[in-house]
Amino acid sequence: MTLRRRILLYYSVTLSFSLVIVGFWSWFEFTEQRNEALRGGAEAALKHDPLFETFEIILYGGLPAILLGIFGGGMLMRRALRPIEELTEALENTDVSNLSDLVPRSGNGDELDRMTAVFNRMKERLGRSFTQAREFTLNASHELKTPLTILHGTLEQTIVREDATVHERENAATMLEEIQRLSSIVGQLSFLARADAGLMSLNREPVALHDLAGDLAEEAALLAAGSGITVKLSACPPIEVRADRMRLRQVLLNLADNAVKYNVPDGSIEMILQRGDDEAVFAIRNTGAALAPELQGRVFERFFRGDPAHNSAIEGSGLGLSIAKSIVEAHGGRIGYAVLPDGRTEVSFAIPAIPPP
Repeated sequence: MTLRRRILLYYSVTLSFSLVIVGFWSWFEFTEQRNEALRGGAEAALKHDPLFETFEIILYGGLPAILLGIFGGGMLMRRALRPIEELTEALENTDVSNLSDLVPRSGNGDELDRMTAVFNRMKERLGRSFTQAREFTLNASHELKTPLTILHGTLEQTIVREDATVHERENAATMLEEIQRLSSIVGQLSFLARADAGLMSLNREPVALHDLAGDLAEEAALLAAGSGITVKLSACPPIEVRADRMRLRQVLLNLADNAVKYNVPDGSIEMILQRGDDEAVFAIRNTGAALAPELQGRVFERFFRGDPAHNSAIEGSGLGLSIAKSIVEAHGGRIGYAVLPDGRTEVSFAIPAIPPP
């Protein structure tokens, strides 16, 4: 049965019940008048005002019929439209992580059932596309490692070769830097491809996040010393998390590196570690140029660096925040970007914390 026919059927049933109520009360009133007429004659029947009798039929028959129509019609329409709500909720909750989870079909063959089938086929096609893209990135990065390693070794031999001229050594050094940069990008893409495929291995253990934050502040101060940037660790209470220490340190270093690179001379960096509701929250703020509002939602996209970052003097591939996001989410946490009221930018992440003793 089609959705249109089902709604029409529900509507017809509701109207039929309403009509039965009106008919029953009308029959009751007419029967009462007939009985009075039989007992008392025509004069007794004429005592009833037709307007009053009509008002009684409307009040005791029509009003319940209207209420039944509204209430019953609402219930029936809700039942008829429930599959639309379920399909809408499934569409809203669909992302890359659940493309393999199909939406249950009703099996009645109506428009919504066919739409659900189309949606499931679309999810299957998207799932295959994402899988092929992940496999291509993983395989391509793996295949590129061997020739890049060979090129790296050849250029190193050219630099140390005794019969090489100064010009050849300079050219080899320049190409070696580009090879190293390309190797780094290939390694990052390989890491993201493994993370997308759920192949990221985490060695979870109790980690003192406050110790990592303290070490990070010292290292960031060394990185920022050449630009006159001050680094301050505002809050750092003892907090332990169950995480992969190496991966967590990688996240912190990525955030600190961005805070230094995308800052202004003689600027500042502030780090804050605090405990939230059963989680550890780390935030790093800097005085760099803020992204435009329409670009802030793309800050964790791969290869996205924003308008202020299209400066060739700033090194980077635009993958650092994507890697940080993958690591944080693999730990069951979340990461975000915000522009504070004072104009500073803030990148923060939260991961589950070990309850304090």
